Amino acid sequence: MKSRPSLEDFIRDHRSEFDDLKAPPGVWKKIDYQKPRVHHLWKWSAVAASALLLISIGYIFGTKYNGGPNVAGWKEYQETEQYYEARIQSSMDKIKTLAVKDEVTADLQLLDDVYQQLRSQLMEDPNADAQVLLSAMIRHQQQKLEIMEKILTRVDKYKKNEKDSRKM
Repeated sequence: MKSRPSLEDFIRDHRSEFDDLKAPPGVWKKIDYQKPRVHHLWKWSAVAASALLLISIGYIFGTKYNGGPNVAGWKEYQETEQYYEARIQSSMDKIKTLAVKDEVTADLQLLDDVYQQLRSQLMEDPNADAQVLLSAMIRHQQQKLEIMEKILTRVDKYKKNEKDSRKM
């Protein structure tokens, strides 16, 4: 049984018939060197559009997040918040040296969550009573500081009592 000739055998047998036509000179140079035409106007307009988009996004985020709400008393609140944050951070640094720091930190995180809810409500809800929310936020910071100071006072009393009992 004779097998069918393959394509490779056919090409090998008829090679001379394929070689009679030659490509015109310069065809390979055109194929090899053909660069796409770049339209410089499109290139620059794409760069300008990208820059405009980035500036617009920056402006939107900048006015939304840095400006704060348009509420009477917002500047005063920020000053008060900075004062309490500094005192809270000082107390937190002292608490972090204690043995009960993990329990206290977990409890304070709950207070921080409540504070963030108040803050997000102030920022997002235009119908909210801003003065009430600002007062609640300030009172929250005061209470957090009081709690931290009570914890530190109790720890100091415990340490003092422990020292006194060792002396006896």
